[in-house]
Amino acid sequence: MVKHSNINNLSRLKNLGLPAIANLNELSSQMRLSSGLIQQLVYKSDAHYKVYHLEKKSGGYREIAQPSRAMKAAQSWILRKILSRLSSSQNAKGFETGESILSNAAPHIGAHVILNIDLEDFFNTVPASHVYSIFHSIGYNKIISHIFTRLCTFKGRLPQGAPTSPKLSNLACHRLDSRIQGYSGPKGIMYTRYADDITLSAFNENKIRKAQPIIEEILKDEGFTINQNKTKVCGTRKRKEVTGLVVSIDGVTIGRTKYRQIRAMIYTMLKSDSSKLAQVNGWLAYINSVDEKNYARLKKYILTLRKSFPNNELLDSIHYIKAK
Repeated sequence: MVKHSNINNLSRLKNLGLPAIANLNELSSQMRLSSGLIQQLVYKSDAHYKVYHLEKKSGGYREIAQPSRAMKAAQSWILRKILSRLSSSQNAKGFETGESILSNAAPHIGAHVILNIDLEDFFNTVPASHVYSIFHSIGYNKIISHIFTRLCTFKGRLPQGAPTSPKLSNLACHRLDSRIQGYSGPKGIMYTRYADDITLSAFNENKIRKAQPIIEEILKDEGFTINQNKTKVCGTRKRKEVTGLVVSIDGVTIGRTKYRQIRAMIYTMLKSDSSKLAQVNGWLAYINSVDEKNYARLKKYILTLRKSFPNNELLDSIHYIKAK
């Protein structure tokens, strides 16, 4: 019976286009890592991370667990050969091929009211048991699922810093997304999630006000903690933001405030602060990807600055203007 089940699972993995692996030797062969190294990574997994902390803009610190070179190699193989071939929910817009903050904001165009909910310590909220369930549910046996789980978790949680964590977080949130969509969809409420940023929108403010406590209860029931300081409802008179972009009745832009900030940064760079060049190029690349109209306006503005700064060589170093 067990052998028959294993054969069925291996067939299922092959049908999904995933590596059909039943034991450590097969995994070693496919990963091109020695079985001894894989065992060391599994049984001493927590020792293969360097932990440091980054200061948050909102205060406090974010823990980053950076995997060792060997651990990262194993994780990259798992991401490339397995996780990248699995489908997340249609609501997940972060860390997915073809998705971006623009595709996360676009579904909310035209909404009269938007609810933004931020989740605290997102990756570390996903426990190893959820990761194990992902691998086991697609057909890997208990031994291989355990190995993959140990390779992808740090201290029993998803580490922020591992290449596998973003995709695993989306897969682990499949039930969360289904529950929220199941509630919001029939009520005409649009729902998207960009990692730890939850966004719901509707034409009617009462719908959102009634939905908020129910959505928050679902999030808590799924084990997540809500950052109340970043949770807000933007009604008809307030500027509506979704993952840093401004959503209006007819489109998505970077907003007037950010446009003016970038203009000022460009002028300051040319006048007195050449160190801002990399920052300016970064912002222009970003704006070019999310807001073509304001990118064109900035391009025109920079071209007019040639009259004010005719001999400034920095103008020829603004790559995203030269490329167009």
